[in-house]
Order: sequence, then C-alpha cells, then structure tokens
Amino acid sequence: MRVLIYEPMPDIQRADVILAIARKETELGNNILLLVEEEVQLFSRNHINQPHSVNCTNIVKAKIATSGLNFISLPRSKALAKQFEANPNKTLREIKNYRANCFHKVIESYKPEKIIIWNGLPHYQQDFINLARDINPNQKFSFLEAGWFPQSGTYYEDPLGVNAQSSISITKPKTISSEERQNVRQWKVSYREKFGDNDISDNGYLFIPLQLETDTNITKFSPFSTMKNFLEWAESHVAPNIDIIARQHPLDRTPPFNLLPPNSRIKLDNETPLHQLISKSSCVLGINSTVLLESLIYDKPVYAVGDGVFSGADAIIKTELDETILTHHTFSIEGQEELLHLLLQKQKNLTVSRSSFFNKLISAIKDQRYSCYPLSGIIFSAFKVWIKNKLS
Repeated sequence: MRVLIYEPMPDIQRADVILAIARKETELGNNILLLVEEEVQLFSRNHINQPHSVNCTNIVKAKIATSGLNFISLPRSKALAKQFEANPNKTLREIKNYRANCFHKVIESYKPEKIIIWNGLPHYQQDFINLARDINPNQKFSFLEAGWFPQSGTYYEDPLGVNAQSSISITKPKTISSEERQNVRQWKVSYREKFGDNDISDNGYLFIPLQLETDTNITKFSPFSTMKNFLEWAESHVAPNIDIIARQHPLDRTPPFNLLPPNSRIKLDNETPLHQLISKSSCVLGINSTVLLESLIYDKPVYAVGDGVFSGADAIIKTELDETILTHHTFSIEGQEELLHLLLQKQKNLTVSRSSFFNKLISAIKDQRYSCYPLSGIIFSAFKVWIKNKLS
C-alpha cells in the first residue's frame, strides 16, 4: 500500500513520533512517503498569541533527511514569511496557493492509497485535507493523536478525526464483561500506583484543570475561548459553599493575576502534583482536557462543558452553561470503566527512537541518503538541533 504521511510542522518530539509511525508502517509492508514543510505560518500557538512563522528547516535536515525514508519537503519562502508578519490575512491566500501547487503535484504523482496525518484540525492541515479530497473524493485518511494513559509514548488512530471529531466521540461504549471490568479495575490500581498514591479521599474541593487557549480542543470544541472566561463562569456556577482549586497547563505562561476574577475564591495551585489534586478532590470540572479522562481512574464525578472523545459516553457529566455544579452528583463508576475499557482498546504503544543525531548522520552519509540537501547544511542543522535539545 502507498502511504503518504503528512507532517507540516515537525519539531524535535513530533519528528521522532512521525518517524516511528513511518517505520511501523514500513514494517507492515507499506511504501512510505513523508511530506513535510520547512516553514509554517500560524496566527497563534501555545503561549504565542500573534501571527508568526515557525521555521522547521533544521529539524527537517537533521532528522527527516537522515532517516533513510523517502520524503519531500516544501521549501520555505522568506518573502512570504516576511509578508505574513506585516499583513497576515492578505498573505495567507498567497501562502495557500504556494502550498497547494506543491501538494497537488505530490498527490497526483504518488497517488496515495492512505494518508496519515497527526491531528488534522489546524487550518494549515485542513487546506491539505481539502485538496486531497478534491483530487480523490474517496481518499482514505487515518488521523493520529496522542493517547491518554499516558499521552507520552502512546497514540490512537481514527478514520474521521481526533478528539471531538473522532468516531470515538460518537460511540457509546459497550457493556463489558465481569472479567473485562475486573481487568480495568486492576489497571486503575496499577496506574494510580505509578504516581505513588492509591489513597483516594475527599478533601471538599472542586478541581479545575486548565488548558492552552491555542489548543484546537479549545478553539474548536469549547464554549470558552479563554481560561479567564471559563474561571469566571465556574466561580458563578459552582455552589458557593464549595472550595475551588485550579491548575494551569504546564505550558501556559499567563500570569496568575490575569486569570482569576477580582476577589476570586478560586485558588491557583501549580505546585501540588496533578494526580494528588485529582485524588483528594470531591469532583473535577473541565472543558475537554485529557485530565478529565485521567480523573475517571480515581472514581471521581467528572463534569465537562466542552466536547471530546468522551461525548458519546455517559462516563463524564456534560454540563450546560446554565447549570449549577455540585460536588455530589449521581454518576456511574461502571459507565466510567466502560469508557476506559474502550479507550484502552483504541490506544496503541509507540516506540520512539532517540538515537544520537550524529550516529544517524554517519549512517546517512554512508548510505548517501542526504542528497536533496548539501551535506554541510545537514551537519550544521544537526549541530543546531543538538544544541537546542540540550538546552531545552
């Protein structure tokens, strides 16, 4: 089978993951072509809330070009990058045309039987998906995203999309057998033990895990565009006698005083270990964070105001914006376990190789697989990526 793996923005971690996926597909006997981009223009990402360009050239040279896999890289355009920062909305149309011309040639010549995409929700990926479907209305896709238990080293695959766009989100988990239920319960105990605590208790507070505002889970599947708006809503809709503890996403750089409403009763706690905050809470309230799924492992009532992979199940209590949140709510641990069982069936392990850049570089030189880039450029890029990896 001819498989095209499209990854527009490989960073250090994502490049390793995509290469692991590619090697897994190769082991299945498939022919692989990697399609990557040297530069992507974004309106926002993580804690950067302004239009900017992400230059991936060094990663492409150091990791993709030395992988021994067939690949095509869309060259960066310095002129378009400069124009984008000055006038992003106008320049985006030119960027789309530039990318579409390259993509069209690749898809027409390679004729992939399956296209694999990590996530697939950002606008720059949607352009590619729409083009591929225009060329072949019956094009088969496989969308990948990080798994849940844990996210690192695992992934899931879905033909429709990821998160609230996945087939999982419209699937009601089946009733599981007594043996399957016992296996899930043993797994929950083992999972909790990894974090050093099986002592589940109720310390009388509601726990809120916050998310990144630029995450597609927020931009596409949340009724709130900012965490401040979400906390303001929570403060007014959680019963006044209930203490509230919130925790920022680890990558969120927002100063705490910019998040909380004036004279707020909400306490921000970014120091206590996440799983301890879950295990000692009365219940958990969030938008659609993976932390909500982890909270099911601690047998807690879990409320969500957004949509996610859990939307088709009864495991998480979908909360309307006019409802009041109480800490004691009728919920089904059995229903939670059925969702956990479904997700564990969907989740796959992924072995990611992080061998030395220089070992791979030597192998690439021996095999002469770096010909699309000058050798000096690959060496220089490998050194820069190595330095950045050491400093991160």
